Amino acid sequence: MKKQLLVLLVTISALAIARAAELSPSDKQFLSGYEQIHDALAADNLTGAKKAAASLPENAGADLAKSDSLDKARAAFSKLSDRAVKLASGHSGYHVFHCDMVNKDWVQTSASVANPYGGKEMVGCGEEKK
Repeated sequence: MKKQLLVLLVTISALAIARAAELSPSDKQFLSGYEQIHDALAADNLTGAKKAAASLPENAGADLAKSDSLDKARAAFSKLSDRAVKLASGHSGYHVFHCDMVNKDWVQTSASVANPYGGKEMVGCGEEKK
């Protein structure tokens, strides 16, 4: 009985890992556009962030695309980050960072911190979550 339970647990774990390894084309497109927004916000580039947000699938970046300030764009980006963290978790090539100063998380493909919430003034603020 114990052996069967162990086999069942190993099988369930293997299925969960295999399922986590799959990103749909829409998820990949979202993460790619999200990264463009991240890069723009880290550089205080509102125009670039709005343009990248408009290209997100399923109109996910609509609020950010309508932002008229970096503060509003960053608030909208925070909502996108919640989705990005969930999608990227468990996938190689993605790094999740956290900034204690603003208590926010974000995803990026680079292992070098580039804080999108603080822009140029706080670009190096944050640590990778393990």
